Amino acid sequence: MPRQTIRTDTDARSGRGSLSKHDLLTQALRAEIEGDKFQVGDLLPSEPQLSQRFGVSRHTVRAALQTLQRLGLVASQQGVGTRVQATRLVSRYSHAFGSAEDLLQYATTTPVQLIDREEVTVTPAMAAQFGCKPGEHWWRVRTLRLDPQGRAVVAYSEIHIPLAFGSVLDEAAGKRDPIFALIERRFGETITEIRQDISCLPRLTASECEYLQVPRNSPGLEIVRHYSGRQGRVLEVARSVHPAEVFKYSMRVQLEHGHPTDRT
Repeated sequence: MPRQTIRTDTDARSGRGSLSKHDLLTQALRAEIEGDKFQVGDLLPSEPQLSQRFGVSRHTVRAALQTLQRLGLVASQQGVGTRVQATRLVSRYSHAFGSAEDLLQYATTTPVQLIDREEVTVTPAMAAQFGCKPGEHWWRVRTLRLDPQGRAVVAYSEIHIPLAFGSVLDEAAGKRDPIFALIERRFGETITEIRQDISCLPRLTASECEYLQVPRNSPGLEIVRHYSGRQGRVLEVARSVHPAEVFKYSMRVQLEHGHPTDRT
């Protein structure tokens, strides 16, 4: 197949591109999906093939595929590829717990108390959750987080990070910065995804009730966050439990319509 070069449109007066290569590639792939080139269930060409065909970097290809995935046109599966999920654009609800900035704000405005930290050996159950191999050594850090006034305990947390990142823990002891932010700064990592799972706990454990200063067998809210970096490597797994009566979790939901370049 002949190579197609993606060129950015340029404003004649400013000399700046009005559409990025990512946007143009998204448009080109979307046109093929919505045309007759692909059917639902078909696999798109691989990232290297698309990169060679359109003359763009694999980073640009990956960004375009992620946009198509958010629009509901494709779905990606590791080890399989990117498969066409729909041939017509549909409205999708995209909710995020905001952004990393929201988590940073929460961390820097609420005091934290260190309970302990220790090196642990990853069990098979932990490995399945962390995305690593059983037998690896990780750090486990346990903390309490207080409300901004420092009066009530609002969270008991267990944070796990790979052993190689342990040097940030000394720094974390004297700061309110979250551990994932310290890992980014010290090791040059970039958090590319934060996956969050929220569950209702009908009954907290005895130790959790003691830490949270609530009666035994109280209900609670559990939030588990996986912080992933480049190539999907898990950099931190944080599990927090919150007392039901003093903690409220709010979320913004945005409805996305149309092509991403139509939104400002």
